[in-house]
Amino acid sequence: MVKMVICADTHLNAYYAKMRPEQLERRREYLRNAFKFVVDFAIEEKVDIFLHAGDLFDMPDPRYLELIFVFREFMRLKEAGIKTFLIGGTHDIPKARFEAGGAASILIYEIGQVARVFRGTGIQAETLNIQGKSITIAGISCDPRIRDGNPFEGLEFQPDNSDFTIFMFHYAIEGKIPSRYEGAVVPLHWLRQLPADLVIAGHLHPHSHFDLGNKFVIIPGATERFDFGEEKNECGFYYLQLADKPKIEYIKISAQPMQNLEIHSEEIMSKPKGERFPYLLSRIKEVSHPEKLLKCKLIGEIENDVLMEVPFNQILEEGNTSNFFFDLDWQGLKIKRRGYEEGGEGPTNVEEEMKCVAKGIEEDKELVKEALELALSKWREAR
Repeated sequence: MVKMVICADTHLNAYYAKMRPEQLERRREYLRNAFKFVVDFAIEEKVDIFLHAGDLFDMPDPRYLELIFVFREFMRLKEAGIKTFLIGGTHDIPKARFEAGGAASILIYEIGQVARVFRGTGIQAETLNIQGKSITIAGISCDPRIRDGNPFEGLEFQPDNSDFTIFMFHYAIEGKIPSRYEGAVVPLHWLRQLPADLVIAGHLHPHSHFDLGNKFVIIPGATERFDFGEEKNECGFYYLQLADKPKIEYIKISAQPMQNLEIHSEEIMSKPKGERFPYLLSRIKEVSHPEKLLKCKLIGEIENDVLMEVPFNQILEEGNTSNFFFDLDWQGLKIKRRGYEEGGEGPTNVEEEMKCVAKGIEEDKELVKEALELALSKWREAR
């Protein structure tokens, strides 16, 4: 039986602008641990092939620490007799260097002979003989110059007469496109005609797999959650066993806790004066956890005098004390002017009124000042 592990979108070395240096380092450790979990599983199960479908790193020039970490993990796979194949994703490849065939930093793993990297603008392939079966693995790295349409328009793939053919790429697939997605999309009719038994598509972070005619498609998804829009995503990778009939299994990875907490202004204003701030704190505390990434979103219309009551510095302090990372988002909060009546001037985000909140904040609270400046800059952009 031929066994393989299939993963993608590990986004090692990811950067979060709002995190303090020590938070960022611990967050990156979570990402490395998720990748190590996949490698550990592959070695423990004695798989034959390890496939990574793009976005190994979150940027084309990751730190040496991350490069060396991956090299050691790939070396572990090699020493266990496991063949590793990978392609470049949207984050791995810098557009400026693509014409030179650059898969950027991931190319060092082929130079170091610990992995095969499919790079450049053409489809590349390699055929292995494993336990009497011929397995062709083909792939193509993402072309960062392609912004829309079918990225494979005009490309042809003619594999050898193998027992099983795998094709890897890093683009979205028709019918699996998330809302507000912009980018290249591989049409289903193109995939149906593709001479492959298994199609692997990196890029999209929610995982899924489905049959498509005489082949099946795997979208491995991400090994961790990366922003607050992904809080409900399962994280993990696929384990495939090729016997008389392929057996596909999704292996979950325990991701770092992440949550969006929405608090409507009506909840705040419904509380008597003096109880509004304790209520806000109680809502945050009841969902907090020392390892959680928590975003508190304030939404709705609020009166200016009520807004002035809220000591945002203390909310930020409490949120950051009780969680791994805390973000206070008030872009959805509108200020209602006192004396507002129907037909008059309605709720508005007013820069002067946003600034007045800062009057009650201690000047030496650098974190709070930074948060206010960020809120104001986002308001100006939205305006």
